[in-house]
Amino acid sequence: MGPTRRGLAKGVPRMLNKAINGKILNVDLGSGALEPESLPEEMYRRYIGGYGLGARLLFDRIPHGADALGPDNVLGLMPGLLTGTPLFGIRFQAVGKSPKTGGWGDANCGGDFGPFLKHAGWDGLLFKGASQRPVYLLIEDDRAEIRDASDLWGLDAITTEEKLKERHGKKASIACIGPAGEKLSYMAGICNERGRLAARSGLGAVMGSKKLKAVVALPSRKILAGDDKGIRALVRTYIDEFEHAASTFHNFGTTGSTGTSAMNGDSPVKNWGGVGTVDFPQFRELSGGKFNAKMDRGYGCWHCPIACG
Repeated sequence: MGPTRRGLAKGVPRMLNKAINGKILNVDLGSGALEPESLPEEMYRRYIGGYGLGARLLFDRIPHGADALGPDNVLGLMPGLLTGTPLFGIRFQAVGKSPKTGGWGDANCGGDFGPFLKHAGWDGLLFKGASQRPVYLLIEDDRAEIRDASDLWGLDAITTEEKLKERHGKKASIACIGPAGEKLSYMAGICNERGRLAARSGLGAVMGSKKLKAVVALPSRKILAGDDKGIRALVRTYIDEFEHAASTFHNFGTTGSTGTSAMNGDSPVKNWGGVGTVDFPQFRELSGGKFNAKMDRGYGCWHCPIACG
């Protein structure tokens, strides 16, 4: 490989320059500084995006011994390499030091936030420091701005999303926390699209420790990936396959496997040490049929033909 090239579209692999933006945004919530950072081609070739790119970047940025709920921890919101293209099954990764374990923390999430973040011009966001007051980050057309969120603090995640869509338009996608994240609960996740959740590792608490209530992404461009027509044809092939093979997930989502998981021991009862049918007989109340009776509408993540939500 020749010398590393830096920049935006000119500084990324030619085969990928429509699928990535070539830059991330560093946000210091303590000082309010916003610093774009161009990434070299080698970084994408070695770590790709999402989880891999986030792990590399945070390894260099989080100091040894940092408090997971302190200002030295870094919270990353990292879309995958192909997130935002016509492909489906593409998401974003929340990464940081976990307050639950004191080690590496990650949480995978669907919805539209990852694709919208890429379409707003960024391959990732890295938050360090802590604000003195509640704030949210607004991203639109390569621009970013930290705004006051005092009026949103205390609201649940879905209400927060509704309020911000009223303020910034229905085309916005919002990643936010609710009261659990604000109160630094280790169970707190990061929510977008009415319940799509980056649920693992307590990273909602990390977001809350920084007084970051939400991130609002407004898309301004399209993300492609090389042979767009060929990719769309491939997607069509898989959609035809999934139409029958994934009918259970389409009809019931992951709750369609609740009964089977409870009966064979593959369920998180007693921290995976119990058996659902014995230690949690109420599992039937969490079945797909019970959930469907309470749903107002179905939901599918970005270009997903299964629509398990």
